[in-house]
Amino acid sequence: MHVENNPDFKTVWQLAHDWVGEETDKTDPNAISPKLRLAIDRLIRAIGSKEISARWKGHRIFIDESLLSFIFDLRHSMRFYFWVMFNKFSKDYLDNLYVKRNEVITWCEKVALLDPPPCWSQNQITTTVQTAGKTAETDEENKNWHDELTERRRKITGCLELAKKLWEENPNQSYDQIYNHSILQKYGNPSVFSKESFQEWAKEYASEFAKKGGRRKKSTK
Repeated sequence: MHVENNPDFKTVWQLAHDWVGEETDKTDPNAISPKLRLAIDRLIRAIGSKEISARWKGHRIFIDESLLSFIFDLRHSMRFYFWVMFNKFSKDYLDNLYVKRNEVITWCEKVALLDPPPCWSQNQITTTVQTAGKTAETDEENKNWHDELTERRRKITGCLELAKKLWEENPNQSYDQIYNHSILQKYGNPSVFSKESFQEWAKEYASEFAKKGGRRKKSTK
C-alpha cells in the first residue's frame, strides 16, 4: 500500500490543517492563518532536525549524511530553507510530503509536549483501524530500499542526479562537458558509464542545448 492510501501517513499540508481545525480545500495558500503557519512550521522543523522522518511521494528523504543523500535531498533542503528563512512554500510540495502517525504522536508527547492532531487521537485511530483492515505493506518493509540497490545501480543513480544538477546550474554544457566535469569526475563515479552509454542514460536529465548537439547558434551581423 502506497503512503497516500495508508491511514498511518498524512501529508504536512493535511496534518497541519487537521491540527488547527481548518479545511484543506478552503485555504488560500497566499493567505494562510497564523495558526496554520505555526503548525506547518512545527512539522517542517521536526523533519529538518530528524525528530520525525518524512517521505516525498513515498520515498524517504534526509536518510543520512552521505554524499548520495545530499545529492538526492538538495531540493528538499532548499525548500526547507525558504520556509524557515522566508516563510515561502509550495502547497503542492507540502501536500506530497508525508509524515508517519506513530512518529508524530511520539514526537508530540515526548518532545514537543503537544496534543497530537485530532485525526490521530486515540479514538480516531481505533475507528480507522477497525474500518481500514490490514495494511498490505508496512514502512519497515521499505526502510532498506537503498541498501537493496546493487553497488553499480547506486553509482548510476548518484552520477545521473549529479549530472542533472550540473545541467540545471549551467544548461549550456554538452554531454561531453558534463561527463568530464571536475565535480562529476570527483563525486559522481562516471567511470560506471562509457561516454556513449552516459549520453543514452542521461537523456532524461540533459538540457536542450546538450540534446541538440551542444552547438551554439552562430551570431549574424
